[in-house]
Amino acid sequence: MFLKSALNSKGDATAIGEQVVRQIVVMSVLWLGLTSGSIALAQPASVFARHLDRIRQNLPPKFVMRLPSHIVLNEPADDEFIQTLNVRITTADSPQRVSVGLYSCEDDSQFCRIGTFSAANSQTVQAQQDYQQHVAAAAPIQLTKTIRGYVLMGTAKQPPSAYSSVMWQQDGMVYTISFANPERQNMLYMAVYMANNDPIMANNAASGNSQSRP
Repeated sequence: MFLKSALNSKGDATAIGEQVVRQIVVMSVLWLGLTSGSIALAQPASVFARHLDRIRQNLPPKFVMRLPSHIVLNEPADDEFIQTLNVRITTADSPQRVSVGLYSCEDDSQFCRIGTFSAANSQTVQAQQDYQQHVAAAAPIQLTKTIRGYVLMGTAKQPPSAYSSVMWQQDGMVYTISFANPERQNMLYMAVYMANNDPIMANNAASGNSQSRP
């Protein structure tokens, strides 16, 4: 199977260019596999199910959030483990941002953080600066027929980080997925699922009145 061989291909771990090419190949294969048939828009992964109302309540007016329909992590993180993860919802005002994080324990420190999914208003200066940094860092990866994402390796960040990230623009938002460096390939899988999933709208979207909760 080509996807499996691409994932298992051996090369120079320090050759960043080759890594990027392999990632593009793998993501292209995954995207073609997802789009070869009709994609039915899916609900967010079950680990988020009981938190969806709270996520909607925290979305500012005109904000849209997306979450992946599948959480993909390296072994031994099976579905049973994923269901035990803590889901944390945080908001920020400058720039306006909503983040949904997955944590392995009650602590919100880096030691417990597995990864985060964020949405920010694409019109803000900070969101565009972060996005352009990603655009300049790597070749694009196709997430949908019309949307491309850009990956920034944690080792390429200044200062270097233990977390890699992928960003793209969609729905008038800048979306970011950030996961620990060993989960980089799985992060790209989740970006495809997230970009093709149902958008989540604020409960108060129709009224335009924000009732954000901490």
